[in-house]
Amino acid sequence: MKVRRFSIMGMGSALATLVVIGALPAEGDPLIATVGKPAIVTAKLSKPREGLTADKVPSRVVVLVTGYQPAQKGNVRGVVKVQRADGKEQEIGTFGVFPDTAFKAETSRARAFSFPLPKELAVDSVKLKIEVVPDKERGTGEGARLEIGHAEIQ
Repeated sequence: MKVRRFSIMGMGSALATLVVIGALPAEGDPLIATVGKPAIVTAKLSKPREGLTADKVPSRVVVLVTGYQPAQKGNVRGVVKVQRADGKEQEIGTFGVFPDTAFKAETSRARAFSFPLPKELAVDSVKLKIEVVPDKERGTGEGARLEIGHAEIQ
């Protein structure tokens, strides 16, 4: 009886792990941000730090958007926040897709949006939160989505 119970528990744990792993995007898959459901992406240095002097510390983060679906009613904008060492978030910029039409692109043809990065955060990697925020005066932003290819520190 005990062996059977442990087997069932082990299979249940393995199944739960597979469900969680299956829900995560695979390497290279775009991250999707919608109203109320931000995309969390880690931005890494685009080039090794070797040879960088204090005055040449990376000072911006570039977010590559590989797809966009406009809202059914109203306008939306992307809001980019960086997670600070103390766990708090700091907004570093906003962007809008123009023209406000749907698109899908390979990473090599993605739309790039660049934002200043505070020097104290210009480390090997930072976590970014990319939110889709509606213009509340013009609609709810329902149906809008951003596909984030990746982000990098430059």
